Amino acid sequence: MTRRENMLAILNHQPHDHIGNFKTDMCQCGGSLETFENGPKGGGCDGFGINWLPSESALGQGVPVGKPILEDICAWEDIVRFPDLDAFDWEEQARAQLANFNPENQLIEYGMWNGPFLRLSHLMGFENCLCSMYEEPEACRALLDAIVDYKIRVAERAVEYFHPDSICTYDDVATERATFMSPEIYRELIKPAHARFNKAVRDMGVIPNTHVCGKCEAIVPDLVDEGSAAWEICQPENDLLRLQAELGDKLAFIVCYDMKGELACRDASEEEIRESARKAIDTYGPGGNFAMFGIILYSDAARFVKTMNIISDEVIRYGTNYYCK
Repeated sequence: MTRRENMLAILNHQPHDHIGNFKTDMCQCGGSLETFENGPKGGGCDGFGINWLPSESALGQGVPVGKPILEDICAWEDIVRFPDLDAFDWEEQARAQLANFNPENQLIEYGMWNGPFLRLSHLMGFENCLCSMYEEPEACRALLDAIVDYKIRVAERAVEYFHPDSICTYDDVATERATFMSPEIYRELIKPAHARFNKAVRDMGVIPNTHVCGKCEAIVPDLVDEGSAAWEICQPENDLLRLQAELGDKLAFIVCYDMKGELACRDASEEEIRESARKAIDTYGPGGNFAMFGIILYSDAARFVKTMNIISDEVIRYGTNYYCK
């Protein structure tokens, strides 16, 4: 199998030859380059009027700063203004972002940051957002529906210009300890938004994936119900082996590497880093439908990139033809 064929098989939960290597097998587009969602590089306002600034704690990525623009969820229709998507040069961005795309060995994945929950929290601030979900669920549902309508319009343009194989919604609903909201509130408000967006993506002929960091194991089965093909950045604070055993024939598991573990606390040798990659592969590889994206959360950018490249190389060395041995 080519790397592209292999990754398609993983996302479609079919037999495959290799451990997927997310870093090399996926051509990543969108994401931080959606300036209407994340503001311009170096900081500034997004298309909603929210100001973003780079943050060292976020490895240089932007985070919302300043006073939220929406205080009363019931007033959202009078206050919230959605970005002008026609002001974004889709054709030029696609040309630039796909310049190094390898069609034989890569999929195109268009990343859509700030999923429905995150956009709600950016508009309101986390505390006010979470309180509103409990106190004014109907108003929250209405705004989340409007956000999904907007996200579908983004996806339509992404499909037209980028021709992606998959679209990933980034919606971090959890900390390292638990989900921000109860699973019941998630299912009442967030799950329907994800499900409607994923169905629209499927109807466009594209594979929908979901990115959720943190300990979200309570709602991982819901990702399957929502129509997601893959759970990206699944981390070992979750019971990954149990979830693989329960859902591995319906959900691809992408990452499964302890990026915040013991090696993140010291200057590990190259062989230690490679050994950690092999250990992760041997732990989660037997479950199948698994692609690794190995990073260690070092604050030093050069060190971060170096270790990521070492892990990626070991995934190719050790994981190629893993299921043919």
